Amino acid sequence: MTSTFYSPYKPGDVWSDFLAGREPRGHAAQVYADLGELAQSVSAYLTVGFELGEPAVVVATPEHLTEFMAALADAGWDKARIDRAGLLAVADAAETLSAIMEGDTPSKRSFEQRVGGLLDLFPGKHVRAFGEMVDLLSRAGRIDAAIALEELWNDFGRRRDFSLLCGYHLNVFDRASQAGVLQHVCRTHSHILPALDPARLTRAVDQALEEVLGAAEAGKVYVLVGQQIRSDRIPVAQVLLMWVSANMPALAERVLASARARYEAQPAASA
Repeated sequence: MTSTFYSPYKPGDVWSDFLAGREPRGHAAQVYADLGELAQSVSAYLTVGFELGEPAVVVATPEHLTEFMAALADAGWDKARIDRAGLLAVADAAETLSAIMEGDTPSKRSFEQRVGGLLDLFPGKHVRAFGEMVDLLSRAGRIDAAIALEELWNDFGRRRDFSLLCGYHLNVFDRASQAGVLQHVCRTHSHILPALDPARLTRAVDQALEEVLGAAEAGKVYVLVGQQIRSDRIPVAQVLLMWVSANMPALAERVLASARARYEAQPAASA
């Protein structure tokens, strides 16, 4: 069975490189508005690994795990096949988060015991991990704790053989998110997918900037953020939205509203 999902990821782009395992210790973040978007990314990430014989550790809420398993089944990896191959370990995100927290801060010792224990289920294997404990903290407004947990993941990743995909339920067209938590998400991850269709987002942001600012002023914004754009780990559209949200408060809401309308109105690229 093959996946019925449309895939917007193109061979050779940074996100596809992460999914394919060409950066085996990458730490990526998928920003999503709809659970189906996240399920598509998680399925693509895990099935590539399964085909390579790489096991997975998924730390998710029960609701999300159900969606992930359905997406994996659509991609040809139903639970029976995964179980036969012995390629998946799961843990409840809320329970695991509760176990690693000491007050308002994640405990390094408890984190390494819990997460290390999951990775140890597959000795000698490169593991593909997915986690949304950070998203639970973010949704609760506990941004400092979410950042601290991301840093623990990064530190652990320098000593253990795994890649990590995080899911963040955020509105990419919301100024507070762009000027706040998304700044930290971009800083703590090696790969960012701010929307399921990055090419469509790029077109929408380009058009929104020209509509609201005019062509000349939009060009100046590109020059001002040029140094950040040279880093291809963060898509250009996301860098632009962060910069406008932080530096042009009087116009940011209009740019974001225009970008959202254009993104939603444009058709997805051909599969």
